[in-house]
Amino acid sequence: MSSKKVSESPQPRVIRVFVSSTFRDMHQEREELVKFIFPKLRKLCEERGVTWGEVDLRWGITSEQKAEGKVLPICLAEIHRCRPYFIGLLGERYGWVPHEIPQEIMEQEPWLTEHLDHSVTELEILHGVLRNPEMADNAYFYFRDPAYIYTFPDDQQADFREHPTRQEIEDLGSEEAERRAKERRQKLKALKDKIHDSGFPVRENYRDPKELGELVLRDLTEVINRLFPEEEVPDPLDREAAEHEAFAESRRRVYIGRKEYFDRLDEHVKGESPPLVIIGDSGSGKSALLANWALQYRGKHPDEILIMHFIGSSPQSTNWMAMLRRIMGEFKRMFNIQDDIPDQAEALRESFANWLHMVAARGKAVITLDALNQLEDRDQALDLVWLPPEIPSNVRFILSTLPGRPLDDLKKREWPTRYIKSLHTDEKKKLITEYLAQYTKSLSENQVDRIVAVEQTANPLYLRALLEELRVFGEHEQLEERLGYYLKSKTIPELYEKILERYEQDYERDCPDLVKNSMSLLWAARRGLSEAELLEMLGSFEESLPGAYWSPLFLAAEQAFVIRSGLIGFSHDYFRQAVQNQYLPTEQEQKKAHLHIADYFKAQDLGARKVDELPWQLSMANAWQRLYDLLADQHFLDAAWKNNEFEVKAYWAQVESNTQLNILDAYQRVIKEPKEYDSNHVWQIATLLHETGYPSEALILRDFLVEHYRDIGDHENLQRSLDNQAQIIYRRGDLDGAMALLNERERICRELGNKDGVAGSLGGQANILHARGDLVGAMALHKAEERIFRELGNKAGLQGSLGNQALILKRRGRLDRAMALHKEQERICRELGDKDGVATSLGNQANILHARGDLVGAMALHKEQERICRELGKKDGLQLSLGGQANILSARGDLEGAMALHKEQERICRELGNKAGVAASLVNQALIIHKRGDLDGAMALFKEQERICRELGKKDVLAISLINQSVLLAKDLNQPHKALPMAEEAYELAMRHGFPAMAQQQIKPILDFVRSKIGK
Repeated sequence: MSSKKVSESPQPRVIRVFVSSTFRDMHQEREELVKFIFPKLRKLCEERGVTWGEVDLRWGITSEQKAEGKVLPICLAEIHRCRPYFIGLLGERYGWVPHEIPQEIMEQEPWLTEHLDHSVTELEILHGVLRNPEMADNAYFYFRDPAYIYTFPDDQQADFREHPTRQEIEDLGSEEAERRAKERRQKLKALKDKIHDSGFPVRENYRDPKELGELVLRDLTEVINRLFPEEEVPDPLDREAAEHEAFAESRRRVYIGRKEYFDRLDEHVKGESPPLVIIGDSGSGKSALLANWALQYRGKHPDEILIMHFIGSSPQSTNWMAMLRRIMGEFKRMFNIQDDIPDQAEALRESFANWLHMVAARGKAVITLDALNQLEDRDQALDLVWLPPEIPSNVRFILSTLPGRPLDDLKKREWPTRYIKSLHTDEKKKLITEYLAQYTKSLSENQVDRIVAVEQTANPLYLRALLEELRVFGEHEQLEERLGYYLKSKTIPELYEKILERYEQDYERDCPDLVKNSMSLLWAARRGLSEAELLEMLGSFEESLPGAYWSPLFLAAEQAFVIRSGLIGFSHDYFRQAVQNQYLPTEQEQKKAHLHIADYFKAQDLGARKVDELPWQLSMANAWQRLYDLLADQHFLDAAWKNNEFEVKAYWAQVESNTQLNILDAYQRVIKEPKEYDSNHVWQIATLLHETGYPSEALILRDFLVEHYRDIGDHENLQRSLDNQAQIIYRRGDLDGAMALLNERERICRELGNKDGVAGSLGGQANILHARGDLVGAMALHKAEERIFRELGNKAGLQGSLGNQALILKRRGRLDRAMALHKEQERICRELGDKDGVATSLGNQANILHARGDLVGAMALHKEQERICRELGKKDGLQLSLGGQANILSARGDLEGAMALHKEQERICRELGNKAGVAASLVNQALIIHKRGDLDGAMALFKEQERICRELGKKDVLAISLINQSVLLAKDLNQPHKALPMAEEAYELAMRHGFPAMAQQQIKPILDFVRSKIGK
């Protein structure tokens, strides 16, 4: 087992620099940095996977009093947030000296009592650097050349020196004013001496703002290169682990827990029961419980493996695939597992189930998964299809969730649960006392009793939000009234709405609509916004919003925010709901917010943030033409496909379902001239077209790729291309062509030693032999495929092979053996957590029971198949289940019920664009209509089925359609002359395209009958 622990936290991949300077004399320097230097550093950081931000509370402010006189506590708080990154700029001004420092700040920062007559700039330098030796290597000072002053006209030079101000002369007289100016000059010299003596880097005598910019760019580029070197690819496991560690630590603050909860979790980890599910109302403290217990447990058991995953605590934490890859990545390095972690959804689900068993055989692991309800609703993640139904006892899972689809699934599994109760009176009082004590605050006994008496304060989230508001309320004599105002809020969103109104009153005096605009943007962001992104969106086209406006609001609302990899988001859905209620109640307003963010990212260079946010924002705004144009762009598509191909397909599905826009039009040039494009891009387009229902166009590109890889001698990509090409050709009925391609793939894979590819090729060849009616040959190849998959331990491939063998056995009449293989297939799928595979197996078992005449048993299995498919949102499996049930009803004589199910099946298939499924449904409907005596109606459906089969190139199904029509014409309508050409075409199709068994056993007798009718 590796000695590396999950708890080890790497360097946070965030650089946030505080810029300290005097006010009137540094306008041009600040402009040079903000407009030219910081954007370059931000771009460099993005290339290294680092979030960049800068804080200059004087940038963009026109009044020195606003910039200096009212923001000392904000400055000190922002310096703390930016540590260890600091830039100090000094010229010939000492800066504004506050007349007094509020007592509350003095209590929080006692060192200020020794510096009451110092400038805000010096206080920033003392607080940020000189009193903190840990700032070494990341703090820089820049002193301007005094001669710079003389580049300005005489009447402007006064702003660059310390001299008596007009107000000082009027108030104090010339002599005293000059004395004070001299004192400030002396303090400036003393400050510079302190900086020199400190040993921190000082760049002296820069000549102008441009030279300053060059120095800052050089110094901070060196910092970035040192901390985040280009050649060192950051370990995503460490980065993600750090996010979850930070989240857990943040939940340690004033946690009021019950020993009984900790005891129950300890008991669970020691036992062998199924996973434990923690449930409770939103805001009841489930995350805090898991965080505090996990940190305590790890402290007591440092040698045990414990993985904490808090869904929602990092940008990728809500993605089920990223979550599984993270857990498996930790397993890989802690248990020295050599297997690769799959990228594809199905393979990842299957491997995760296998890895849990591998881990259980090697040691013990504890995994906490918090807030399952916050998983992104994609790939049925909320239905927990990724979570195996059977967990090895040596892997101790603890899960938490709110009511909804995840909890519904967990209830069906009957896993044990623990409910988190609301706070009782003593716990409320303890939380009130300890929370406020952090800030040297307290409430009277009467005020505490008022809070405790209100029912809604039993929710910890409500109580914390209330206490945070009370602690910052400055008018003590009005505290009772304010307390009553907040306690009228019956729900947490109502309380947050009142808090938002208070923010408006306090932080919009100098910046109207700041609260509304900033909160609306954060509401609309997909994964949150960096501070730099947010300020740029809040500003004008040319300039960001000054940080001096945003910082006070951020610090006041900090409890409502969570920072994930440098991206600011809401810490709880209740706050998000309050923002929507307050500022975005209509769909039009919500779309406007999404488009605001989309417009911003459209103007950015192509990078990870643009790829992640821009298409999502356009889809949320229903801006389909813009999304179409974006996906049609080659460079963006390549980046988006690399990032997440499933999302690309989902975006295209949205475009086509909501508009007349067509994916073929977007990539028409690639289809016509594939040689003009990179082969990877062509591969992406071919895959995209194939998987979105355009096989003919996909085949054009796959034909090109086969020849391309053959020409350049790339055998690995050639064998993959041959398989892709064979799949399309097979579905079009060209069995000989598909077989030739698969034979070539098998030969290449054997030469490469690619056993998995050999098995896949054998399975494809077996399916072709099966379609031709060579059941013995097909079974032999499936057996060879099975042997390889068992040798490789590839359970996913094995279950597919067993299922295909079972279908052959059923067709040969060996129903018992077929049922046994389907049962084994079902068992493997359940072990892998592959619910879709379980549903498929159940459907095939139902078909066997139907063939045996056990209609009751068959219907029960089809119903279970239907339930799973509806649960997973698997519409294609659902339509197969409905078709199977309809056939059972038809066999029972319930033609009306059968027709209703076939109609639903047809509707689903048309919705999916599954034309083959539509054709299958139509033929069954035609047979029912035929039984009812509606011959014209039946013929119309047969004709539509024929049209679809010709369009799809489905030669075998086309032959069946033609023979059904010929039977109807010859027998029922007594028109054998019209029936004969159809029967002959059906026979020729079956013989020519590799279906001799069908031709001889099903079609030839009917053809002979038709011929006999006309005397041939």
